[in-house]
Amino acid sequence: MPLVKLENSPTGWHDVKDAADILWRISLESEINTLRTSLRNHYSDPTLTIRDLHTGINNSRRAVLVSTKQKCTIAFEGSHPDEWYKNTWTDGKGPGWWEFPYPVYDENGHRIHSFYRDMWYGMRTAAFAALDAAIDKICEPKQIIITGFSMGGGVSILAFTDILEHIRKTYGSASSSPQAWAADDNLGALIQHITFAAVAAADQGYYTVLNRLYERHGVRAWDFMNHRDWTQHIHHFAFRSWRGYKYILPEAVVGQFNAEFGDQGHFILGYLKAAEWMLEHGTDQVKSAWEY
Repeated sequence: MPLVKLENSPTGWHDVKDAADILWRISLESEINTLRTSLRNHYSDPTLTIRDLHTGINNSRRAVLVSTKQKCTIAFEGSHPDEWYKNTWTDGKGPGWWEFPYPVYDENGHRIHSFYRDMWYGMRTAAFAALDAAIDKICEPKQIIITGFSMGGGVSILAFTDILEHIRKTYGSASSSPQAWAADDNLGALIQHITFAAVAAADQGYYTVLNRLYERHGVRAWDFMNHRDWTQHIHHFAFRSWRGYKYILPEAVVGQFNAEFGDQGHFILGYLKAAEWMLEHGTDQVKSAWEY
């Protein structure tokens, strides 16, 4: 099964818009109860729940899990402007200033971003517990969206395989008590991986495995990039490889939202406004940076 492409119609943009909307709203509010009220009002859903996820590396929240009546969204937050330098912490390093950085590899020998790995490992157990609690409440979710912006997009890349396998082994075809909604044949309709200006997180070997998972299960894996977003130039050379489809937002789409994107073309509000515009108008101007 080939990788799933974004259709040139408003249909696919609804979930893209919702993912960007959650990422924008959580960037505005750190207090979880206030954020819950805001999201409940926005979605007109008094049953909406939200759990914040911390990495253990510092005290700041790095992700949330939002659960509505039929949908779970795991949203990995972007870096703040004063944290952008952390995107370059691709290698591991000992505590001593004299110790040289060293590349980090996963259990399969693929090189991965050490800081993003540590962030995901720090919240993985809590993320699984939050997802299980949400699924217990929903019973049969229709959608599970994994999304992230900037640094959060990079973290989501390393989190995706673990989340997919958790769903398969807990509820799906690899479970001792499989449920139809999580069967392998249904994963393409169930799970999406939507990112915005995701910073690269792994090498070609890791992305090859990830693309095979996307293909096998028909997962919609799309990254959206403002053609003027400066962060596209900071990706580590070892991690510059193809993952899913990267859709470039042209000037005809983003030019009317320059203020929302900011001087460096990298604010999540700009991506939200572009997705809202595409949902309403739908054009064929958004093209992938590559074809398979």
